[in-house]
Amino acid sequence: MELSIAIALALALYLLGQWLHRRASQRHYQHLGALQSTTLQRALELLQHLQKHRGLGAQQDIVSVSQRNAIARQLDQLWLNWPGPSLQLAPLQEDWPRLRRNPADFAAHCQLIEGLLQVIEQLEERLCLAATSELGGLGQACRVLEDLARLRGLAVRATNYKHCPAGLQQQMRQLCQKLDQAHNTAPLQQLLQRIEHDLIAAPQVELAAGECFALFAPAIEECAQRLRLPSTALGQS
Repeated sequence: MELSIAIALALALYLLGQWLHRRASQRHYQHLGALQSTTLQRALELLQHLQKHRGLGAQQDIVSVSQRNAIARQLDQLWLNWPGPSLQLAPLQEDWPRLRRNPADFAAHCQLIEGLLQVIEQLEERLCLAATSELGGLGQACRVLEDLARLRGLAVRATNYKHCPAGLQQQMRQLCQKLDQAHNTAPLQQLLQRIEHDLIAAPQVELAAGECFALFAPAIEECAQRLRLPSTALGQS
């Protein structure tokens, strides 16, 4: 009798231990998933702020510098407590202080943004997110946005010249062709035609820096709408 009670008690304790272990594992993975979702959302915000910071990087007028400084302060907050090591993600925030001191460094912006795009794709894969639009997955939509934002950055730089330099012309035409093939919408077509006519092929640059930056707003906003995370990724029902 005592042996039967001991066996039953041991079995009950074993089953309880198994249940507690499964419960702890479930909570761990729920917490991990929530952290990854939060990090993905922050990465999307970082992406768009870094793109704006790059677009204004070479401008020295008061309005552009003031706007760029405000964006830099927002980036300071977004980079705080970046959970890179804990999620086995690249410690990208280490590159930000140097870039903050050198806002005109276009290549360094592109390098940091590329690292961020890879993080977004990595988190998207971990969270098994479904395709978000006709463009495909979230990572692919981000890369289309980056092509558009990079074109903005180059175009704004070109407004600093009387005539668009050949190197900038080539880079912008390549991006225009790529965007035309990947994302053919009316706002984008109007933008690309305006950039070609008033900037790339113009005998003399016809756009001011501020006007050029603002010209991209409708197309970029339309593209950014495709970066909204599905409710499942945000832990909502």
